[in-house]
Amino acid sequence: MIKVHRFMSFAQVSVSLYLNLDFDSKCLLQAIFRDVGLRVMQRDGKMVFRGVQGECWECLSKLIDKTVKLAAQSKDVEEKARDEAFLILRKNFKPGAIPAFIATRFQEKIREITGNPDPFLELKREEIKVAKSLAEWLRPRFENNLRSLFSFSALGNALDFFRDPEELKKDGETGLQFSIDDLDKVEELISKNKGIILLLADNAGEIYFDMPVLEYLLEMGCKPFYVVKGGPAQNDLTIDDVKWAGYEQSRVPIVSHGSSVVGLDLNKVSDEFKKLFDEATLIVGKGMGHYETMSHLALDKNILFLLKAKCNPVAGSLGVNKDEFVAYWG
Repeated sequence: MIKVHRFMSFAQVSVSLYLNLDFDSKCLLQAIFRDVGLRVMQRDGKMVFRGVQGECWECLSKLIDKTVKLAAQSKDVEEKARDEAFLILRKNFKPGAIPAFIATRFQEKIREITGNPDPFLELKREEIKVAKSLAEWLRPRFENNLRSLFSFSALGNALDFFRDPEELKKDGETGLQFSIDDLDKVEELISKNKGIILLLADNAGEIYFDMPVLEYLLEMGCKPFYVVKGGPAQNDLTIDDVKWAGYEQSRVPIVSHGSSVVGLDLNKVSDEFKKLFDEATLIVGKGMGHYETMSHLALDKNILFLLKAKCNPVAGSLGVNKDEFVAYWG
């Protein structure tokens, strides 16, 4: 019989113990985690992501398998890359570890072993095509104002290589509702200070959903920047993807932060981006990767996390249900 204190989070439970629990015990722990997530996942009154939970193992394992299959040209190379990636996963999968950073480490190793600099390249190209079509179809359903365009941007985060694009279409048709809606704070801030606004891009196809709000901010007199990865990081947007998507001549400045980390690691970005980050009035982090890697940091910045909570660990830390949308002032 395993005794679990009601106010324990998964981060306090040994990962190795969790992985060896029977099905009923795992379900019990997950239910407790979701029930008290809003209370246990806090720091200085803010909701934060506290690191890997037991079910993150399956998600990261699937990501290894997908990356290896996309990257390797032979069975021998595929086997070696998979073995090395799982070594990294086992070594780093411990309470407090950030899933996005673990993914960064094993994807770097897979690229090194396979010699494939961008395993997700073709998948990103396909995602961009699908996203463009969906964005063109859905855009007329959203009004031309700040709140509506941020909602349109959030809708783009429903795109994911593990999910059917039809889910995004369904979300757009039924109308997007935020389970946490802090957009009033964004509107209030911008009404007082039309300074530098950084939108940290997530998946490649989201560019068509992000550009409308960035262009609107530009028209309002703000100084928006679209920030993309400095190199391949699974299916995240890079400068090369921006060009391929047709935004090379964008009115909104598009810059790289110089790093290929999933999410954001301020220790690995360029000096130019650090300066821009320090000067920014508002930072918008798209997707779960930015929430995972930034929400726990003690940053004296105005940050909005804009995402769809696609997994229980992230949803639980925010106190929402899985697959709900969030505009959280972190």
